[in-house]
Amino acid sequence: MNKSLIEIFKIFFIIGIQLLGGGYVIVPLLKKYIVDERKWITDEELVDLYAISQCIPGIIAANIATITGYKIKKLQGAIAAIMGIVVPSFIIILLFAMLLSNFANLEIVQAAFKGIRTAVIVLVILTVKDLWKKSVNSIFTYILFSIILLILLFCKTSPTLVIIGAGFSAIFYSKIKGVKNA
Repeated sequence: MNKSLIEIFKIFFIIGIQLLGGGYVIVPLLKKYIVDERKWITDEELVDLYAISQCIPGIIAANIATITGYKIKKLQGAIAAIMGIVVPSFIIILLFAMLLSNFANLEIVQAAFKGIRTAVIVLVILTVKDLWKKSVNSIFTYILFSIILLILLFCKTSPTLVIIGAGFSAIFYSKIKGVKNA
């Protein structure tokens, strides 16, 4: 269970290389490398860290890398994790920008994008499935999920407000439940 700064950087660098598709794709990668293989955090912590990273400004992948790195080894771990996740992205984006400007209109490149988008959708669905199992697992969370889904489908509401509201709802529910059990 090595938690050296070099190991943290290396693992987040490996994750960063594979991070095609954005922040939603990071969850299965973190689960594999940090939860399952190294046991640096638990499944529950991963879900919590992911939820927190969505609530704060910034890029989800960078947020969750920073928070996870901090959880593993405080400030130095956060710096190692954010550097590990950002460096491959920077290199890949720079190379991609140089190539894309010359080849973006080619039919083969457009076809590749269609395939990549499809793969990303599958990764997002699998992530949602995994999050669903860990998060929507009681009558309260089913009701909360349904309310949030309806709000987001039919109202023009900020997702941030919905997340904050859900957090307060869960706190309120836990207080009521705690009083009833006393």
